Amino acid sequence: MATLILFGSFIILMVLSVPIAFALGISSVLTLLITEKMPLQFIAQGMFTTVDSYALMAVPLFVFAGLIMEHGGLSRRLIDVAKSFVGHQTGGLAGVAILACTVFAALSGSGPATVAAIGGIMIPAMVKEKYDPGFSSGVVASAGTLGIIIPPSIPLIIYGITTNTSIGDLFIAGIIPGLFIAVLLWSISYIISKKRGFIGSGKKATWKERFKYINEAKWTLLMPIVVLGGIYGGIFTPTEAAGIAVAYSAFLGIFIYKEIKRADAIELFKQTTLISGIILIIIATASTYGRILTIEKIPILIAEFLTSLPVGSWVILSAIVILLVFIGMFMETLAGIILLAPILLPVVTELGMHPVHFGIIMILAAEIGFLTPPVGDNLNVASAISGLSLEQVAKATLPFTIALIILLFVFMFAEPFIMFLPNLIGGTGG
Repeated sequence: MATLILFGSFIILMVLSVPIAFALGISSVLTLLITEKMPLQFIAQGMFTTVDSYALMAVPLFVFAGLIMEHGGLSRRLIDVAKSFVGHQTGGLAGVAILACTVFAALSGSGPATVAAIGGIMIPAMVKEKYDPGFSSGVVASAGTLGIIIPPSIPLIIYGITTNTSIGDLFIAGIIPGLFIAVLLWSISYIISKKRGFIGSGKKATWKERFKYINEAKWTLLMPIVVLGGIYGGIFTPTEAAGIAVAYSAFLGIFIYKEIKRADAIELFKQTTLISGIILIIIATASTYGRILTIEKIPILIAEFLTSLPVGSWVILSAIVILLVFIGMFMETLAGIILLAPILLPVVTELGMHPVHFGIIMILAAEIGFLTPPVGDNLNVASAISGLSLEQVAKATLPFTIALIILLFVFMFAEPFIMFLPNLIGGTGG
């Protein structure tokens, strides 16, 4: 009865276009009211306990750091460096966008933030150089997905908290897949650019010019080394690294580049509060929903059912991949992680998959969700910047989306590849 109410009310609310956070909360309240299995205080206590987390402090801090980088001139300097190296090639500006997104991803931890910061500069620049507006938007939207796989990543933090998996190990494991995806996206953009005649600037920058841009961006380029080096070197935790990222980016934006003024502070705090508030509400309500599922033993029942099927483990894992991609099309990334990770992790671990490996798979599936309607966070941001419809941007991202889906299946069965760095560095393993 409780399970029927929980799932049924949630589906109805989603069909009615109720925001995901409220749909999760309302369905949880209805379940407890009707079944009277637990007092309603359970929801309030559960939500408070979930957000009262030291590790979770990293989320608003990384959001704040990303906004400071976007407004403080850091993203523009990254683009100047990238442009000096690859801007002259065929599809050069597409390569610049992908390279800039790759570096910015190692600073912001967010997909939509990466699209906003890089796309706000690169999409107009590409259109000005006669690149197709759809292609320009599609490239940036696709490359923006790197924001959640290359560390630091907010979704990886949430997965680590939800499943009690080492966030440091997850960060390390995301490096090689992230770089591999960047190369894949670059290759696809090059093929499309060559086919459509999107040539580069034609003017190759001299090493003197390159060193000039590197010198201007040197403090920005040092930031990933400071933040990630501190985490992997055991100097500070991921949460402390988020605080370091805020302090470092604020120092650059205010005192070095001098592009953030006192008047900007209020707007930055306001945007951080709004974005973080939305994220934390989703986390709180999704965790409560997930706890009711756990009390009803839904994860155990699903795990027992799947592992008892008379099929090979590769069939079950493939079905899980398809499920993750499908759910990612309709559900907000963080809510999907909080709800599905506790349900699916027992299944995949029973089949021999490491929790860190499965965490990377969930994030890769979330990347695809960023590029597929109706949710498509990256599509919405790119659409707002370019002025194109969401459908037009989605069509432009299709080659990249198909490649990511294929890569997701490959990575699902390539655990040594995913776990190479965590095993090499000797992570905590859990």
